[in-house]
Amino acid sequence: MTWSNEAIKAKKATQFEAIPSEWRIPADKLPPESVTNVISFYKTCGILTQPEIDIVDLEPGVLLSRLANGSLTALETTIAFCKAAAIAHQLTNCLTEIFFDRAIERAKELDDLFTKNDNKPVGPLHGCPISLKDQFQIKGTECNMGIASWLGEISERDSVLVTILKDAGAVQVLLDLAEFPTLTFIVQFGESDNYVYGRTSNPYNRTLTCGGSSGGEGALVALHGSVLGVGTDLGGSVRIPACYQGLFGLRPSLHRLPYAGARNTLLGLEGIASALGPICRSLDGVAAFTKSVIDGEPWLLDPKSPEIPWREEMTLKKPVFGVMYWDEVVMPHPPVRRALSMTINALKDAGYEVVEFTPFNVAEAESIAKELYASDGGEDLSRTFSKSGEPWYPLIVTGGMDKKISVWESWQLNVKKDNFREAYLNHWNNTKSSTGKAIDGLLLPPSPSTAHVINQWHRYLTYTAFFNLVDLPAMVIPVGASVDPVLDPVDVGYKPVSELDAAIQNSYSPELFENAPLSVQLVGRRLREEEVISMAWHVVGALKASSA
Repeated sequence: MTWSNEAIKAKKATQFEAIPSEWRIPADKLPPESVTNVISFYKTCGILTQPEIDIVDLEPGVLLSRLANGSLTALETTIAFCKAAAIAHQLTNCLTEIFFDRAIERAKELDDLFTKNDNKPVGPLHGCPISLKDQFQIKGTECNMGIASWLGEISERDSVLVTILKDAGAVQVLLDLAEFPTLTFIVQFGESDNYVYGRTSNPYNRTLTCGGSSGGEGALVALHGSVLGVGTDLGGSVRIPACYQGLFGLRPSLHRLPYAGARNTLLGLEGIASALGPICRSLDGVAAFTKSVIDGEPWLLDPKSPEIPWREEMTLKKPVFGVMYWDEVVMPHPPVRRALSMTINALKDAGYEVVEFTPFNVAEAESIAKELYASDGGEDLSRTFSKSGEPWYPLIVTGGMDKKISVWESWQLNVKKDNFREAYLNHWNNTKSSTGKAIDGLLLPPSPSTAHVINQWHRYLTYTAFFNLVDLPAMVIPVGASVDPVLDPVDVGYKPVSELDAAIQNSYSPELFENAPLSVQLVGRRLREEEVISMAWHVVGALKASSA
């Protein structure tokens, strides 16, 4: 495919035609740009009926239960979410490939199977609409990842995840694919924008970004256009969109969930790799998805997936939490600090022990991660772009990509990474409770900022990327609050520790960031996703009790 405006226009026209005319919002009914918060517009625009609004508003766990017992059909559920997805796209530009017709046919098939099987669901995700980031290949459909060079390329196979979700009864892959910004893995790009599909905005405040690179998933799920979205995370690309939209987002340990068959740039980069994970409005949705995929025995289809069945017994009755208020490199903005303080106070009030956790060689971790991301000197990206002549996107950070290292140097970099992981594990084990027990989980900010102003990204990912480097599972948890100019004034007394820190502090304005949701990040031990989900329930319970 040759890079051209005509090809892009044709793609966008095809995309718009996939939305049924009766689901299109007339231009004079769309909120003007001056209306920045559109999070509830799906309820008032007239496209969804009240029963359909009731369906898309259900908590995911309740929805799954009603689909399983037959009180909701897959068809009525799918139509409701397809309508909401169409609305979400017209508000925020969050979709790429749109498969509403196929979704509806899949829903009819599931309803028929439900009846033929004596009202038994096909699987644990029976009838559940799930969206996928534009990396998970679906046989016979286009998967271009927002890259002009890949326009028109049709997938010849299903990703392993797609196969497992189909077997679990989901409608996911036939609904839509959420937007993926151009080649964000290596290049630290915290927004969702590309030459093919354009920019996705944040439904809570459309002057702010939805985050990246799974930002389309974040906007879509926040607007109730999908029960759950599946993203990928190499430096925070599940957690940042979850944080920016006030959603739950899990980055599991590498390969615990199957990545085989997903399309990507940087394939072959093993020193630091991408993991897939769910983004959802509720924790029970994250838990149901993760368990369902693991119960699908991914190790039989993906040679990298470890044979670790779901361990229901891996729950903690009274976990001990560590807390890291900042990483001593960049101080989080005032509302981010407030979110973490709210959480720690709630846990302490509920009787949990919280231990201060000292930051560990954060600058070194950032340096190693950047070296790994850029270890091919940008060759993979250059080869990809050269096919069409597509220019590099302006927000792509190319620093450090001017030197291609040798194989031997790559090996030494991996040794450095492995030594760092071992040292960090020892540091974790030495952070102990009052009884001498090592902490179970670590709470910290997911980012220095809430959702930031579009095109004003702070270019600092280490609050999330650190845990990609050490390969620990991490969950973003919304705290049920948002930026408030009264509660979150600029901290005029703070003295920045560096020029970077000063620049990020100066980017904060409570008026510009108003309504941006607040979240915290919870990290656990490697390959203990069940434990992370268990600890997240404790955090959610404490936050609910504190607000009662």
